[in-house]
Amino acid sequence: MRGMRRRYRRLLVGADVYYWGAGHAHVRGQDDTGRPQTIDCREVLTVRREGSSGLLNIVFRAGPGRLVADGLLHDGGVVRGDDDAYLNLHRPGVVRALLDEASHRGHGFDAGPVEIDGWELLDGALERLTATG
Repeated sequence: MRGMRRRYRRLLVGADVYYWGAGHAHVRGQDDTGRPQTIDCREVLTVRREGSSGLLNIVFRAGPGRLVADGLLHDGGVVRGDDDAYLNLHRPGVVRALLDEASHRGHGFDAGPVEIDGWELLDGALERLTATG
């Protein structure tokens, strides 16, 4: 796996302290002719709550109509192609909206590392961002 060098930042939510970082990752492989290619391109937001062993990995994988930073977008950028819904995973407000949406859907920090499909959180996070202004 390539990429994933992250600087972890601190986020305060009430009395809770979270540490988060966002980065790009992919696997290098070869196509049918032996030429190098990248596969499984994705943006990953990792969130850990202080004092907890759990870890949320919110993953946005590239695919049809789902764009991630792959030379066209900036690092941390994710875009849904059909409606141009966009998030920048390096913005603390976006991290908070995704964390709140994941928590609302029952994801917590008690079960060790958990991978969540970020695209499933996108609409809820956008609604939260719109509500906060």
